[in-house]
Amino acid sequence: MSVHTGRLLLSPLDPLLAPEPDPLCAGLAEAGLLGAPVPGIEGAYLVGERFLELVVFTGCSVQLELSPPAGGQGPFSHVRIIGPYPLPRLMSGRNTRPPRCRACRAPLRHWSGELVSSGSDDIRCLACGESAPLWAWDWKEQAGWGRLFVQIEEVFPGEATPAPALMILLGELAGGEPWRHFYVQDP
Repeated sequence: MSVHTGRLLLSPLDPLLAPEPDPLCAGLAEAGLLGAPVPGIEGAYLVGERFLELVVFTGCSVQLELSPPAGGQGPFSHVRIIGPYPLPRLMSGRNTRPPRCRACRAPLRHWSGELVSSGSDDIRCLACGESAPLWAWDWKEQAGWGRLFVQIEEVFPGEATPAPALMILLGELAGGEPWRHFYVQDP
């Protein structure tokens, strides 16, 4: 059994925002991030011809499989559009650490017990008393909230970042709203 390398996720900074998937996909395909649909995986696309310009990989020995392996079994780099969900959803994984209060930086140690379906209920920091929705806590690019996600598969956390051009494009496709990125590894 292979361990999940990880994924790079992009979502609107406002976790309540959910751009329409069809215009989003059309814009990302036109920009060269998305290629042809991947058969058998809902909302999944092969990487487009400008993928390596729009997602910047760093490191001395990055290994990318850009097409499905023979027989369809095994990991490969591709892009999925996930959502929209009716309410914001937390995407987290084995790399997720307790979020920190934005006011005093204290960690919310038992954060999984604080989760509610939408994350919109205010959670009070035990260290300073600041109160904010769980999505407003600092997840340090190790988890994130949203209703719609652009998910780039087989990316080790920190191995790749979205190029500024991709973040600008996503903002334009979402009516001028800024986006963010974070990384998740399956449990």
